[in-house]
Amino acid sequence: MRRTGTVAALVMLTAGCVSLKRTPEPRLFVLRALATPTAPPAAAPSGGEPVLALFGVRVPDHLERPQLVVWVEPNELRIDEFLRWAEPLDAGVTRTLGDDLQALLPAYRVVRAPWPAATSPRCRLATDLRVFGTQPDGRVTIEGSYTLLARAEERTLARQSFAFARPAQTGPWQPGPAVQAMSELLVDVAREIAASVEALPPESEPR
Repeated sequence: MRRTGTVAALVMLTAGCVSLKRTPEPRLFVLRALATPTAPPAAAPSGGEPVLALFGVRVPDHLERPQLVVWVEPNELRIDEFLRWAEPLDAGVTRTLGDDLQALLPAYRVVRAPWPAATSPRCRLATDLRVFGTQPDGRVTIEGSYTLLARAEERTLARQSFAFARPAQTGPWQPGPAVQAMSELLVDVAREIAASVEALPPESEPR
C-alpha cells in the first residue's frame, strides 16, 4: 500500500512539473548609429587630423537600469522585466553618438573617454540628457544640452540646448520601433553638434 501511494505521489508531482509554464526569454535591444557618412575631405588640414573627444553622455537616473523605461503618465513609469538593453544605456548612447559624429565629421577623428594622455583634441564634448524615450503622449523624445570645451581647460567654446521628437506609433506600443526612433533622435543631436564643431573659429584649434 505504501509503495502504491508513493508511486501515485511521484506521478502527480511529475505531471505538475510538466505543466509549469516556461519563463519568457528577455528581449535585448541596442541603439544604432544611423547617420549617413559624408564624403571625406580631399586632404587632411594643415597641422594634422583634428580630434573631437567625447566624455560619456549623462542620462537621467531613472533611465540607469537594464530595462527599457516608458512614461505612461506624467508621474508614472512602466518597466517590463523582459525588455532590456544589451549594454548600459549611457554607454550605448555615448557609443552611438560617437559613431554618428564620426560619420558626419569625416575630417575629424572622434575618440571617447578615456582617451590617451598624448591626445590633443581640438575640443571636448560634454552631453547631458534630461529626457529620452517614450512619453505619455506616445511620442519618442530627446531633450538635453551639449557643451564644447577647449582642449585643455574649462573654457566653453559653444553651448546649446536641444529637443527633438518622433511621432507616436499607430496601434499598441512596440519596443522595436521605439528603440529605432531613439536611434534616429541621436542622429538629430549629432547633426546639431557637428554643425557647432564645424562653426568653431580657427583660433580654437591647438597651436
